Amino acid sequence: MNRPPYLMKVRVKNPDIKINLWLPLFLIYPLLAVILLVLLPFILVAAIILWLMGWGKTLFVIPFAIFSCINAMRGLEVQVEEGKEIVLVSVK
Repeated sequence: MNRPPYLMKVRVKNPDIKINLWLPLFLIYPLLAVILLVLLPFILVAAIILWLMGWGKTLFVIPFAIFSCINAMRGLEVQVEEGKEIVLVSVK
């Protein structure tokens, strides 16, 4: 199983300005866990209502799919160049 990414590096370069940002993603995960715990009763009520229509199982699969997508972002690098401007986003 992959670990979730812990840092995101954003680098912007142009002739006038150079910006390097390191965003610690590991500080966001506890906040997401608290939000999920607060929303859990509403999700369960929605799942009970949607279960009768056949969409209840899908509602339970969505959080696992989101978690898998976040874990798959590890190692992602996007570099966009236009003229002398460069933007690099790297997830580690």
